[in-house]
Formats: sequence, C-alpha cells, structure tokens
Amino acid sequence: MANQQHSLRIPGELEQIRIACDFVSEVAREIGLGEDGIFHCQLSVEEICTNIIEHGYGYNGADKSIEIVCEKQGNHLLISILDDAPPFNPLHLEDPDPGMSLWEREGGGWGVFFVKQYMSSVRYELVTGRNCLILAKSIH
Repeated sequence: MANQQHSLRIPGELEQIRIACDFVSEVAREIGLGEDGIFHCQLSVEEICTNIIEHGYGYNGADKSIEIVCEKQGNHLLISILDDAPPFNPLHLEDPDPGMSLWEREGGGWGVFFVKQYMSSVRYELVTGRNCLILAKSIH
C-alpha cells in the first residue's frame, strides 16, 4: 500500500461508528500495524466520531456525514477525520488533570486526552470549511 488513500463516508449517526472503526482496523492491519496500534486507532476513531455526532451534530447528523481518509505516509498511518459541524478545534481544550482525585475531576475532556496519548501525533486543520482532525500512528 504505497501512499494509497482509502476513504469512507458515513452518516453522522452513532450506529455508524462501528463501520468506521472496522474500516480503520482493516487498513491499519493491511499496512502492518500491530494489534496494540490497531486498537489505539480504533479507540481514537470511535472517540472522535462520537464527539462529532454528540457535540458537532447534536445527535442530529443523519443528513450529515463524517469522512475518514486513511493513508500510509512513510512509517506512519495517517487517519484524517472530516466533518461539517461548525468549526471547532478539540486540541484547544485544556487537558484534564490525571493527578486529581476522581471526586474533583470534571466530566469532559478525557476522550481527546486519551486520543493524544494513544496516537503519535494529532493535529487540526480547517479544510474548505470542514473540520479535519489528522491522527498519526507510527508503524513499528
């Protein structure tokens, strides 16, 4: 798979997330990512898609879509997740403090925090008016 792109477009509905995770897992396995890496990619895609549907589309995304583009670049798998929600960079959210007790912790922000831990890098771009989160995972 030499720099070949694989893409998938799903409706912005929670029931569709499993299809996106399976798609990313298949591509990751095909390019030689190990089981831990595949699992990290699955969890990250699930989290980001859930956030788009919940926060970006307000659970009203049946007529909207999420596009996932996977591409091998060098020794990385790049997973770009694009949506049509209002512009929002989740990387601007402050990371929660893992040192705080469970009772002191706020409810949100943990998903994006874990995505940043699981992936080699995460960056945000606004591409022709669409949110684009680019997740990179090293291929070992």
